[in-house]
Amino acid sequence: IEDLVDRHLTFAEEQSSPLEEDYLTHQTQGSRTSTQAESPFYKLYFKRLLSGLPMVPFETFSHPVATVIAISSRSPSPIEELRSLYASSNTGESRVPPWVLNEFLRYYVLVHDEDYDDITKSMALYDQMKRHFGLHCHLLRLRSTQCVPSDDDSSKLPRCEWVAAAEELTEIVRRETSEDDEDTTPCIFESDANAIRAFVREMVTQSIIPSMERASAQWNDQVASRRRGISGRFMSLSKRFTTFGTRSATGPSLGGVSSNYDPSQGIYKPDAPEAIMRRLADYAIMLRDFKLAQSTYEILCQDFKNDKAWRHYAAANEMAAVSMLLAASGSSSKARVEGVEQYLETAYYSYITRVGSPYNALRTVALGVELLRLRSGSALEDCTRWLSRAIDDRIVGPIGHALALEVIASCFAERKVESTSSLGGRQRKSAFWYTLATDAWLRLEKTSQAEQCLAEALKYYTATESTKHWQGMYGFLVSLQATVRSNRAGPQPLDLQRQDDKQTLVEPLQGESEPVTMQFPISPMHRKSVSVAKPPDLITAFDPLGVGSGELETSPAVLRSPHGAGAEIAAPSPVLERRRTRDDGFA
Repeated sequence: IEDLVDRHLTFAEEQSSPLEEDYLTHQTQGSRTSTQAESPFYKLYFKRLLSGLPMVPFETFSHPVATVIAISSRSPSPIEELRSLYASSNTGESRVPPWVLNEFLRYYVLVHDEDYDDITKSMALYDQMKRHFGLHCHLLRLRSTQCVPSDDDSSKLPRCEWVAAAEELTEIVRRETSEDDEDTTPCIFESDANAIRAFVREMVTQSIIPSMERASAQWNDQVASRRRGISGRFMSLSKRFTTFGTRSATGPSLGGVSSNYDPSQGIYKPDAPEAIMRRLADYAIMLRDFKLAQSTYEILCQDFKNDKAWRHYAAANEMAAVSMLLAASGSSSKARVEGVEQYLETAYYSYITRVGSPYNALRTVALGVELLRLRSGSALEDCTRWLSRAIDDRIVGPIGHALALEVIASCFAERKVESTSSLGGRQRKSAFWYTLATDAWLRLEKTSQAEQCLAEALKYYTATESTKHWQGMYGFLVSLQATVRSNRAGPQPLDLQRQDDKQTLVEPLQGESEPVTMQFPISPMHRKSVSVAKPPDLITAFDPLGVGSGELETSPAVLRSPHGAGAEIAAPSPVLERRRTRDDGFA
């Protein structure tokens, strides 16, 4: 994800057009608006974080709900071929893993060639398919002739928006190494596109969704409803205690008689009640029955905790928080903040400490932040706290670090002033975090992104009252603005000290031994994965609060400050600690 977003950012830096131009399609989507203060690249980062979810045993969102079995109308023995394909998906080499329920919908498709095949024979074969396999069949009529851009009925094949990051990165590398400078995007006939849309619409509305609803109703009646009653609560107690009320030492956690969890493989069998309820809850999320999902996740959290199935436990807590926020977003009643906070905290802690899965922990934070932002008000403070925690725990890479700083600033900017008083706004905090984001982007050599963040920060500090009370901060931002302009031509070490009040001195650094001026190190083109990458170091020459080197635990390295010529500060350690309390205005 980090490498992919970095390539998009690099492409945007190299173009003179707006930043939102897509790397693959090179289509302008418009400039950043005042209501969308954070970078559009955060949306790309968030999408790729949720795209391409792997098939895992502790959640079923990536488990198949249907499979398409397709044959051509030219097949010499179509019915036998369909049965062979079904057997391959059911018991053959194409079978799903053993912890995935294999009883999902099979949808049969007959592809008819409009250019060379006889439609009468295809219709007769289609009727025969419906007699053998039921109503879950479709006749898809397509053209086999190669479509070229010069055709009248041609259109470019649209690109998938939710493609996995690795797949999109592979496509980018393929286009970069291709010797053909022309656009290689395949074309499709408009008639074929309409036929495919009709096929997908019919399959989803008439087959997939009804089958999911029937399965959900069956699992709810046979399994979940029993767990919600008194007998179900006694069942939960029996899994935790022995017959005489003492806690079992070798009970559910070791895969005893009362547990369906296999600790050696870390799975539940697909027919186990816990696995069935997890599928029910995930189906309820996909079918938008958030209250059913929330109540089911709550039961699962306790079951997984008793079995010490920590991956399942963390995933259930994550989705319990998500379903609680989704259930409350469309109603007038407010969600229980304490409950959401507890679920998010448990999921985050379990992913980081018990499981060691930074990717899932980052996904938990991203989902929680996006849903909390919809509630606005005090929930925006929770968003900033969770993002700050993700930065401190270093579960984001350098690109994610800078984007998270932007989102924190955006959340503070969205905090509105209370109508009854002048309190409640967080504009100064927003400007402060935009300044941090500016420095982070400069360290990554993304000058255009840094310039936009700096512009957001200057909106507050250029106001009349702000300029009067925060002259030091305003002067620092002016110097930072000069740094941004100097970096437009490329990454260069900068000396903000002016000579003769004429121009900013810019000199290449080539092995000087004396103290050097503030610079932004070149970062590698291919960075580490989002789950293991180290965020950029803290800001070395940033001291807007005026604490100076005497009030911070610092290292001996000396850097020049952009507050003025001759001012020097020391490069701080990765963790800043104040020697004495100071009123910095954020208390």
